[in-house]
Amino acid sequence: MANNSQFSILNSQFPSGAFEAMSALDKACFGGYGWSAKAFADAADRDGGVVLAAYCGDELAGLFAGFTASDTGEVLTIATAPDYRRMGVARALLGEFLAGVPDKVETIALEVRQSNAPAIALYESFGFRKEGARRRFYRDPVEDADIMVKNMKESV
Repeated sequence: MANNSQFSILNSQFPSGAFEAMSALDKACFGGYGWSAKAFADAADRDGGVVLAAYCGDELAGLFAGFTASDTGEVLTIATAPDYRRMGVARALLGEFLAGVPDKVETIALEVRQSNAPAIALYESFGFRKEGARRRFYRDPVEDADIMVKNMKESV
């Protein structure tokens, strides 16, 4: 467990019901396309999988899921509870993930809604750059995604 400001970040030893709470938060943020509790559990059990949860006391403030494999990795989902937005939760989660990336990993990729300016600014602050787009990647509403990539061998 790491502690970033007022948030405790767990990457294992999740409390009972944590995956269900993560699923509820992900679905609240992303609608019906949010992850199921089973998807979070599977990601946590996957070789190279990383699932992080940020807590403020006993309350789930944010979540992260991603993975690394061979020389690459990906941010799969990151969400912050509405009451904790603009408080550094996503920054703490992403920073925790990137700090733990194995040395052999060269790039980390992610997709982000083109209209999500706060998320894009966060990713850019960590050294991610737009490398392309996926047309009609998101639903409800339909929107293109920017593909952003961070070269782990470059410093920010």
